[in-house]
Amino acid sequence: MSFIYYFLSFFLIINVIVFVHEYGHFQAARKMGVKVSTFSLGMGPELFGFEDKHGTRWIFSAFPIGGYVMMLGDGDASSMTEDKESLKGLSEEEKKQSFYAKSNWAKIWIAFCGPFFNYIYAFVVIVFMSLFYGLPNYEPVVSTVMQGSPAELSGIKAGDRILYVDGKKVEKFRDVKIGIICSDKEKIKFTVERDGMIRNVEVKPEVKETKKPWGTTKKTKVVGISSGEPIYVKSGFLDSIKGASKYCWDMTVEMFGIFSRLFSGKTSIDNFGGIVQMTKVAGDLSKSGNFAQLIMFTVMLSLNLGFINLFPLPVLDGGRIFICLAEEISGKKLNEKLQEYLMIACMIFLIFLMLITTVNDILNIETVSNFIFKR
Repeated sequence: MSFIYYFLSFFLIINVIVFVHEYGHFQAARKMGVKVSTFSLGMGPELFGFEDKHGTRWIFSAFPIGGYVMMLGDGDASSMTEDKESLKGLSEEEKKQSFYAKSNWAKIWIAFCGPFFNYIYAFVVIVFMSLFYGLPNYEPVVSTVMQGSPAELSGIKAGDRILYVDGKKVEKFRDVKIGIICSDKEKIKFTVERDGMIRNVEVKPEVKETKKPWGTTKKTKVVGISSGEPIYVKSGFLDSIKGASKYCWDMTVEMFGIFSRLFSGKTSIDNFGGIVQMTKVAGDLSKSGNFAQLIMFTVMLSLNLGFINLFPLPVLDGGRIFICLAEEISGKKLNEKLQEYLMIACMIFLIFLMLITTVNDILNIETVSNFIFKR
């Protein structure tokens, strides 16, 4: 029964942000004069649906994770291959409504609007939260210090306000966590304020190692500090706009930094969570009744979905944008067979990553949501 509750919580959250993403593609396609054949929530066979006055079939599919928009001329849900057979028998006017009949710039706009709507959703939600409820603010103040931890041994005390980590200014407790993770030094320098006095403290993190079934070792830095409960701060309209803009920008920079470290080999895929961890967090938040953090979780997932979809990989929106730009610059159409092979390779790669993160989740099922929310 508990599993069903957790699954339903995650199902509702993920489908909200998937709907937002696909609705972005849908609206952009309509504006560009492309006929949308199908709008699906979920993947696989259709369970039920209806057709609107524009000829779009809105459906709920058997597997309630993900979704897609199928446009006229699409050979598959990724909009990477053209189905020329489906255009046979159509008039020339009808063929002009095909996705593939449009200019590269129109295709780029349609592809871009999925991630763009994820960012718009996050921005609007943060503005409304800031105006009417208040955003959770975790100040960079140490609430507890674990006994015998590196932090305690180095002299950090409860009540210390952390100002800098390795010389980088911190504004919220999450910045402290990011600073610890990203530090390449043996000892991390904390600049703290205590009783009106500024002092520097060097902490040598304890490194815990966990062996993975595939032979790699996950290394986790432990300092031994935690923050207290968040303060919910309401803002006026202009401050809410500024705050939402800053939040979206900071998250984007943060995600860029994390993936840069992954691709450069400075961090491991073992440190990434997947669907099991997200399901656990969604269920925990739903059970706790913490409305603000549940909403902020959807915001975080929406920004992640938008950001990742801009990666220049086939089957992702960024892949479509990259191909259209390449064709526009070169004046030549990319070989269809090559596109197909690239798409298959990308699918295999993404499935492999999903399996790795799922196994990581199962091995680290006790992972809590502190890192996600203590901003």
